[in-house]
Amino acid sequence: NNTVFADSSGNIAYFHGNFVPRRDTQFDYSMPVDGSNPATDWQGLHTVDETISLLNPANGWLQNCNSTPFTAALEFSPRREDYPAYMAPDAENWRGVHAVQVLTGVDELTMDGLIELAYDSYLPAFASLVPALVEAYEREPAPGLEEAVALVRDWDYRVSTESVPMTVMHFYALALLEKIDLPPELGKASRMDKLNYVGVEAPPGDRLAVLQETLDALDADFGDWRQRWGNVNRFQRLNGDIDLPFDDDEPSLAVGMTTSRWGALAAYGSRRAANTKKLYGYRGNSFVAVVEFGDKVKAKSLLAGGQSGHPDSPHFVDQAERYVNAEFKDVPYYREDVEARAQRRYSPGH
Repeated sequence: NNTVFADSSGNIAYFHGNFVPRRDTQFDYSMPVDGSNPATDWQGLHTVDETISLLNPANGWLQNCNSTPFTAALEFSPRREDYPAYMAPDAENWRGVHAVQVLTGVDELTMDGLIELAYDSYLPAFASLVPALVEAYEREPAPGLEEAVALVRDWDYRVSTESVPMTVMHFYALALLEKIDLPPELGKASRMDKLNYVGVEAPPGDRLAVLQETLDALDADFGDWRQRWGNVNRFQRLNGDIDLPFDDDEPSLAVGMTTSRWGALAAYGSRRAANTKKLYGYRGNSFVAVVEFGDKVKAKSLLAGGQSGHPDSPHFVDQAERYVNAEFKDVPYYREDVEARAQRRYSPGH
């Protein structure tokens, strides 16, 4: 478990792991170990002070993107060499890279300033993939790819509802991971390293073939590969099921966010359903909050859709527009705030 903490005294902290068994470091615990060998047994538990943690780093911020704790606070991060490898096998990811980029050099932040950083639209994964794709084309020009390559060459690697390069590169990157084989030594590599291999190290001809297949697939699905991202990437909530159905013929909203896989901080994981061509959100930032501690707690939040799971409720999708536009609402934290906004009252049992 990885947890961040903040309090009204100004303390910030990061805890990487709660229950951590003590293990013999001669074994690779990312692979199965021999259960008949007593040396592979747990040797008790690490105490709390032996686990990876960080308290009030001198840079004034820390970040947690389900990635390595060793980049949580720049040079003030915990040091990998101070801990056994089994304690933090987590790899770096593009989201962690992006978080460090936007936080570096930040001095003071308001709640709105933090929201602005958290919704920064830059996607660092494509700053790696796009130049490699352009270079591949320049080395081995392939007919029919000129327009698409020129389009992504001029892209600023930022996601928006209007971006056609975002559409092309999203499907291209997914296709790379599906169609290009990884060498055996990358079998245990991180998702970031695997993406870098298929997008940067794989033979240029293979990458260009994948681009052509991507454009052909978009033509087949939408009639034209030149699709704005918001036309393809949608938010839809048709009923209150946990496993939601999706339908291209029903109303939906354009979403200018994307998956954390490409480095998005405001994560919006979307995919096709069995009966759709468009992508619909199914994971990511379903509840988002920014909190300021002080004499009084202040907070703003968003929900994907709305507070209610009942389609006939006015609060079923009343936050959907806010969600896709990152328009946060004030949280009624104190009793008087809750009572001022109450629409009805009830007593349990009555």
